[in-house]
Amino acid sequence: MPIRRPLPLALAAAALVLGAAGRVGAQDPSQDLPDGPGRDLVVRACTSCHDASQITYKRRTPEDWDYVITKMMQGGAELTAQEQDAVLAYLVKTLGVAAAAAPAPDAAPAPSKPPP
Repeated sequence: MPIRRPLPLALAAAALVLGAAGRVGAQDPSQDLPDGPGRDLVVRACTSCHDASQITYKRRTPEDWDYVITKMMQGGAELTAQEQDAVLAYLVKTLGVAAAAAPAPDAAPAPSKPPP
């Protein structure tokens, strides 16, 4: 004769197993974010709702990052005005369009073209 367990007990056991499995695979949200002043603020304010890859996947202009921050603040992100400035500076410096275009520190400068 099979043993019957109450459904709530089975659901609770399944939730424990699935919850433990989710924590094992979780990674540090700051792992994908470049080092720099402001990274801790981005981790606190942004990665509580978003995976870091949603932040790092696209380079943006300073105006675009400012728009994104403003939109997130309207959606409930909690930052003081000073923290907003620090997050903007971090994102522009580390994940901005200019950061992507800047040559690596050890790279030789690109040759200039003669005027036409």
